[in-house]
Amino acid sequence: MIGVKRHQVLLAPHDDHWENEYQSARDEFRAIMGDNIVEVHHVGSTAIKGIVAKPIMDIAVVIKSEDLLNIAGMEAAGYEYCGDAGVPGRYFFVRRVNGDISTHHIHCYLKDNDNYNSVILFCKFLNDNPGYAKQYNDLKLELARKYPDDRKAYGAAKTAFIEEIVTIARNE
Repeated sequence: MIGVKRHQVLLAPHDDHWENEYQSARDEFRAIMGDNIVEVHHVGSTAIKGIVAKPIMDIAVVIKSEDLLNIAGMEAAGYEYCGDAGVPGRYFFVRRVNGDISTHHIHCYLKDNDNYNSVILFCKFLNDNPGYAKQYNDLKLELARKYPDDRKAYGAAKTAFIEEIVTIARNE
């Protein structure tokens, strides 16, 4: 199952099929963006083995040039371009079905963007450190109960943990 109604926090147990969904979305994105892509990674909680996640496919991409960003091609494929959506240096696309069910988030960055590097580092560290992954899982469950209809508050409440993990990972 992929998709969560806009603004809601709905968590699902890890699903090994998410990797297949990532690969399919990655291939579609590569076909649209072509040579502008430097690298592509599955990120977000669906990329972290064994933890609950909002079943929304998050993909982080390094692009060569913002001038070559194929916004029209992405829109034709059903994505909405959302600018940076509050994250400096990000070019953000969302795919929704039925108007308000988010299924895919594509986060594009230019090379050496710190936000991109942090997202990649966070996922890798949690996949390599199951104890920290469990802490994150437990935090997500607690926050989902607290903020079931406020995805922004849910996300903001995870920030301190995420920043702590990124700091630990950078120091290792």
